[in-house]
Amino acid sequence: MSELRTRDVVDADLPAVLAIRNRSFGPLGTGGDLWWQRVSAETLGGRMIAVVDESDRVLGAGRIRPYEQAWGGRHLRMGGVAGVYVEPSARGRGVATTLTRALVTRMGELGDVVSCLFPTTATLYRRSGYEIGGVQTRMTYAAHHLRGLGATGARRAGMTGLRPAVPSDARQMHDLARASSARHGVSGPMLRSVAALTGMLERDELTAYVVDGGFVVYDLSEQAVTVEDLVATTPEAAATLWGVVGSGSSAAPTVHTFLDPRDPVTLVLGGLPKVKVQQTPWMARVVDLEGAFAGRGFGGHLSVEADLVVDDAEAPANAGRWRLSVRDGRGTATRADNAPARGIAGTPPADGITPNGESGGALRVGARGLAALWCGWSVSRLRQAGLASGGSLDGDAALDDVFACQPFITEYF
Repeated sequence: MSELRTRDVVDADLPAVLAIRNRSFGPLGTGGDLWWQRVSAETLGGRMIAVVDESDRVLGAGRIRPYEQAWGGRHLRMGGVAGVYVEPSARGRGVATTLTRALVTRMGELGDVVSCLFPTTATLYRRSGYEIGGVQTRMTYAAHHLRGLGATGARRAGMTGLRPAVPSDARQMHDLARASSARHGVSGPMLRSVAALTGMLERDELTAYVVDGGFVVYDLSEQAVTVEDLVATTPEAAATLWGVVGSGSSAAPTVHTFLDPRDPVTLVLGGLPKVKVQQTPWMARVVDLEGAFAGRGFGGHLSVEADLVVDDAEAPANAGRWRLSVRDGRGTATRADNAPARGIAGTPPADGITPNGESGGALRVGARGLAALWCGWSVSRLRQAGLASGGSLDGDAALDDVFACQPFITEYF
């Protein structure tokens, strides 16, 4: 077996990477060339890694897309793993595992504290410490129900100020989205940068409208509207924006949304969402526990401390014993490696406490268990899956309080 190593992708490698991509997933469709140029420019220079053999032939490659992701309403640096391609003739030689582990290492070097991806196979990414974090949900509504909200919003607000968005609106749209994440304390959504919003509006990729206190971004194709983002600070702004989404109900009778499954439109709509709901799982990983925990938002009235032991070979900065403390909406993760820990990560606990049935000590998890815990999976469920051991019932309850959330992702990448 030839020796594998990793290195940065450079311009000269792009034709080989694209060829592997096409041999793995088929040729790019209409507009694919522009997309390829854009994502390549975004990730060249440190965020695209190749696996090569002893002759420097590219056998696989993957990208780390730079995102801001909300956790508890505060935004963290997130590496979105995408474009993981492996030459079909080189499969089964450890190329994909070598690549994903190199991507995790690089994210730590770049300062990304968490990572997410949409998996083609869960097994591969679990080997590198990823676990299912949640789902991207597509809800479907009848457009005429949404159209009726627009008249309500106009009556309440008088002049709405509704108009098509232009590139100079990008900053305001960004700021509104950031404030919305904080107001609702959401976890999971990615925040489009000002540059990304500006480029989207300049290229007319999607339809966007702004109103006083809100904006909407959607696509219109195949007799359906697909809402990718809708932010509103008032009921009137929300009703007006939903009204414009549904205004073409005669031509586009169906509206799909990739939003928070608990978006308040469900509470005010005259009809229920359609029965068919589409969900796409995504996976998450903690790259830097100390940095991620310090950046995450927490409930302002939560005051709790908990101990946690982490085993993480791919991200050694996470490994060790930690004291997690939350007060006044902020958290700190402090190393406490001088204290003993019980339990072996991955060993199914007896009686739900520790491998030998004793209580006490700190809960112990591996990278997968840490990822699931971060995404709000209860400790009891981690125990049942064999992803946690040790600890105590009181410690479990404290950790459940610390990481409680219902994360969702709205953008597919």
